[in-house]
Amino acid sequence: MDSARLRFDHALVAVLELTAAKSEFESLGFSVIPGGQHSGGLTENALVTFADGNYLELIAPTSLELLEHPPQPGPGNYLFLFDSGEGFAGYAFDAPNLNAEVERVRSNGIDIGDPQPGGRRRHDGEQLAWRTAMLPDTRSPFFLTDDTPRDRRIREDSEITTHPNGAVGVIGIVIPVENLERAVAWHEVLLGVPSRPGSSRVGAASAEFQIGGFSLMLAEPEGKASPLSEFLARRGPVPYQVQIRTTRPQHVASLEARGARIELVQS
Repeated sequence: MDSARLRFDHALVAVLELTAAKSEFESLGFSVIPGGQHSGGLTENALVTFADGNYLELIAPTSLELLEHPPQPGPGNYLFLFDSGEGFAGYAFDAPNLNAEVERVRSNGIDIGDPQPGGRRRHDGEQLAWRTAMLPDTRSPFFLTDDTPRDRRIREDSEITTHPNGAVGVIGIVIPVENLERAVAWHEVLLGVPSRPGSSRVGAASAEFQIGGFSLMLAEPEGKASPLSEFLARRGPVPYQVQIRTTRPQHVASLEARGARIELVQS
């Protein structure tokens, strides 16, 4: 498969209170814009959009009472993302030909759901529409395609994509896995691209996938007492750390907001 048919789209950050999360990310030098309310009215979001065309989605329940008495699962119900508290909860690949991707994945023996409609009403009232294809019991990852123009969902206005800390885009994600060999084989089928040996920067056995300029690293913890192992036991195979490129070397740093680990790197 030509990896240009997939590109990294965004990472999900589950937060319990959107206004507080927005303030915390702004304190780290990110510009945060209002997103809107998802179809069904159960969740809302705010966005950290980047000049590279990808973004972080801060997603929150519209009411904390919904978490105490959640409605039945169904389209537009993303409340399960908060089961493990705040932090990274998944990530998405943009797949312009979503139906073809679903057929390819299924033909290689991986179960994936039919594309389902989704959307949200933007803060300015504009209605957005997309379709997503989900793997069972996870949003790490999922595939999506836009039915309304993508630049309405990910606005490219420089006033929005300019950040005081110089951030210009997500370039990598680290996913903890229980068994590296099995996870590599599964991801090679899912993504349709080969793996290569990973770096040692997370202190774990690792393998890496390159999709355009984006790196997906799978990391198997070495020892049960490591932070990576503790994270995997608590949250499962969702992003442990997200790397974001910055053009300002003075802002290179390891950050954390709402349980989400972010590494600002110069590249």
